[in-house]
Amino acid sequence: MSKHYYTLNLGRITTILVAALLVVSCSTARKATQTQATAQVAANQTGASSSTAYLEDEELPDASIYLPSPTKPGDPLFEGDLAYYAWGKTIRPTERGTLAHDDASSSMSYVAKRFEPALGFLFSSETTPNLYRLLSKSYTTTNNANKKAKDYYKRKRPYVEFSEPTGVPESERGSRNSASYPSGHATRGWTIALVLAELMPERSEQILKIGYEYGESRVIVGYHYQSDVDAARIAAAAALAVVHSNEEFLNDMALAKQELRSLGYIK
Repeated sequence: MSKHYYTLNLGRITTILVAALLVVSCSTARKATQTQATAQVAANQTGASSSTAYLEDEELPDASIYLPSPTKPGDPLFEGDLAYYAWGKTIRPTERGTLAHDDASSSMSYVAKRFEPALGFLFSSETTPNLYRLLSKSYTTTNNANKKAKDYYKRKRPYVEFSEPTGVPESERGSRNSASYPSGHATRGWTIALVLAELMPERSEQILKIGYEYGESRVIVGYHYQSDVDAARIAAAAALAVVHSNEEFLNDMALAKQELRSLGYIK
């Protein structure tokens, strides 16, 4: 299949894909309910699969096919990327800039603390093992889905392109040769936010706000263009829509919901 060399309105695509994800979620709700008994059996066993992802790479949508090409000099939308990049530099000296620096951490322990204010509790592999496994495997799966786009486009990070310092100087050397489009951090944050919002819809606004900020932080510190982050959110939503057809994912969703209910975090 040939690659698409055109520029699309990423905001519009995001809206469409998030809507599609909601439709898929609704259509699988009945099936997820039917897996409660299966989930209980699984909980009494090991509960964990030897695989780190729900689907193999070839089963996931290839982001290099459906995502538009990254913006580039001469493209009107590249001016938007430059504007956001300049804006990010003005934010770095502020409290939000400090948070953006901290958001460079991709450890699950940090992500758990980041989402704690929205959830009302701190998830971990010890206290909420089912939820922890669900989130870890969901992110690994969606991150795998955008790797082909990263490898295909090989876009330079903005700080590399402009030979400028960043808001996370300690990571500059290690990230210099990794691709910018789509953003892995933004994929992680948006994936976790979407899964948590589905489990706890009554807290969805707070959850999604943090997921959005986690990706935005990458623009502030200069590691990604805005279009890298927009594309990552699309890739995360697209991959999750497909993952919702996976039986193991549905079982793990049921286990996580059962766990949250038993702990009194949801009704």
